[in-house]
Amino acid sequence: MMRREFTQREKVLLLVLVVVLLLSGYVKLFLDPLNAQMSDAQNQLAQAQDLLIVEQTKLARMQKMETELEDGDISGEVEIPDYDNINNVMIQLDAILTAASDYQMTFAELQFGNELVSRPIQMTFTAGSYSGARAILTALYQCKYCCALSGISVVSSDQNGSGDVKDQEVTVKLTATFYERNHSTGASDAEGN
Repeated sequence: MMRREFTQREKVLLLVLVVVLLLSGYVKLFLDPLNAQMSDAQNQLAQAQDLLIVEQTKLARMQKMETELEDGDISGEVEIPDYDNINNVMIQLDAILTAASDYQMTFAELQFGNELVSRPIQMTFTAGSYSGARAILTALYQCKYCCALSGISVVSSDQNGSGDVKDQEVTVKLTATFYERNHSTGASDAEGN
């Protein structure tokens, strides 16, 4: 077998080929997965920022309501109706949740306090996007009747994280607790029967 030595030109071409293969391998094995991870991280960051805004808004509203309840000074825009206001609450919820593509409500037991009755309602609704879900949550937050939103969770329908999460259908679970004035202890006795 004869061995021949590579010419200078062949050595340079082989070196260029090795460099091209190394660069291609780097791009395919490291750079592309890194870019995909960064895109997923940016989508998760956007989702987390949306949730943070919702939670901060909820906290501010709850603190404002607590202050107003302690001071006994409720502004005209939020109404604490008399006990057994469920019909009016249902009309408001129906108007707010018409923007959802699907929703379910579960009514928990009433909680009677000295002056207030709490009416917790667990809700699950589906919206076409995060902005749609946010609009529904804002409408609930600004509801005519005094209520507190808690336990809010937002889940995207895109489980593998391949698309822009802001444009994905989302499912929201929360508890909306409506408050009513309890002028007598007879209301709690009547409810217990």
